[in-house]
Amino acid sequence: MSVEFVRPEVTAKASAWKLVRDCVAGSEAVKAGGYVIPVNPHDTSPENRLRNEQRVRRAVFFNATGRTLPALLGIAFGKWPEVKLPPGLEHLLDDADGAGVGLINQSQSVVSEVLQTGRAGLLVDYPSGGRGLTVAEAEARGLRPTIQLYPAEQIINWRTEKVGARNLLTLVVLREGYEQWSGDGFELETKTQYRALRIISGRYVQQVYRESSTTGKWEVAATYVPTDGSGRPWTEIPFTFVGATNNDATPDQPPLFDLADLNIAHFRNSADHEESLFFAGQAMYWVSGADAEWAAEMQKLGVYVGSRSILPVPQGGQAGILQAEAVSGLSEEMKHKVELMAQLGARLIAPGEAKRTATEAASADKTSNSVLSIVCDNVSDAYRRALRWVAQFANAGGEVDFTISTEFSGVQFDAAQMGQALAAVQSGKLPLSDFWTYCRSIGLIAADKSDDEIRDEIDAEGPALGTLGLEDEGRAA
Repeated sequence: MSVEFVRPEVTAKASAWKLVRDCVAGSEAVKAGGYVIPVNPHDTSPENRLRNEQRVRRAVFFNATGRTLPALLGIAFGKWPEVKLPPGLEHLLDDADGAGVGLINQSQSVVSEVLQTGRAGLLVDYPSGGRGLTVAEAEARGLRPTIQLYPAEQIINWRTEKVGARNLLTLVVLREGYEQWSGDGFELETKTQYRALRIISGRYVQQVYRESSTTGKWEVAATYVPTDGSGRPWTEIPFTFVGATNNDATPDQPPLFDLADLNIAHFRNSADHEESLFFAGQAMYWVSGADAEWAAEMQKLGVYVGSRSILPVPQGGQAGILQAEAVSGLSEEMKHKVELMAQLGARLIAPGEAKRTATEAASADKTSNSVLSIVCDNVSDAYRRALRWVAQFANAGGEVDFTISTEFSGVQFDAAQMGQALAAVQSGKLPLSDFWTYCRSIGLIAADKSDDEIRDEIDAEGPALGTLGLEDEGRAA
């Protein structure tokens, strides 16, 4: 079996992940995604293909999903997460992944990933040259542990084994990209590599697989045996899954999927509606009493219609216009779907909409278990594990903690009113700044946090997904 093997659970979720991501990306991604059901699919003629292409171009994508995501992030990070780091690890606040993305900003990306796909992964790693060094020694050499974020699509394989009462990871395979320049240094090519995290003979080992230029097979290009701050090999893989329901290895249902699926249904209605309006707006003229001689004469002279033109008709004949009527039911159905999308968005933060698991057991409010609060609790739990591994890598002692506040889950608010506010944001009729003001008024966002602070927190992005793993190339080699 090759290292590029993809588990069936990943294949099964791939279409749902793509649908949500396309909706978040916006109109161009949705129109290119092939979501509109074609007219007369059995007709492969150029005319029918052109008709379907035009039908997709005329459709309007109402980006409710894309507008809901930043609104949810604004609520989740309305209060600054509580972070405790041992001495010597304060740099993580400014640079957690080695590429300049701070801990808080990276956690926002993780919450965003989990809302979109129900899944993400955090890998804690350390340059091989830092084995056995103290924090001060490693800092002097510029060597620091990092926390790498992997989206769901890149976590393609894993294996767990029962050891006592625990299920321990013994294998994780991550699909990455790396850059390769041409010999003259001008042409850049992005290639794929696989990072296999394995437990071999009780020790944690990393292996990087790259495709051989001679055999075309995947071969081990580098092997790395990480050690902790004391120089001892690891007996576990410092990788944690992050989920929407819990942080086990099984992919969870994407929280935004129902909203995105309804968003696509609305888009399909729009395609039918816009085509109906297009055909209804194209008037057809008819003439009675015409014969072949008259038709030939009109074709020779040309026929003009309009308020300043005279349409000649045969003797005793008549002329008129056929005007189709647009299908009004489509418009009503689209309005209904907009209302449903607002309700789905509100339910993500409404208490009592999801079952609480052991991951949220430490929460003070056991009754307010909204989808968003559980996602935040899962992300907090994953970061606490990751920070403990960072401390172990860096040989740093002291307390670690990372907690995203979920006090918003205990706020009493009117779900219908929240739905109306989200609907206004989704439709572009209410600016996000006004939505945030509303959230402050009901306690979902800290009253002393400015719009600029919220916007800066949400807009701060991590490294592009396509380049994830590039910084590891030198380390692995």
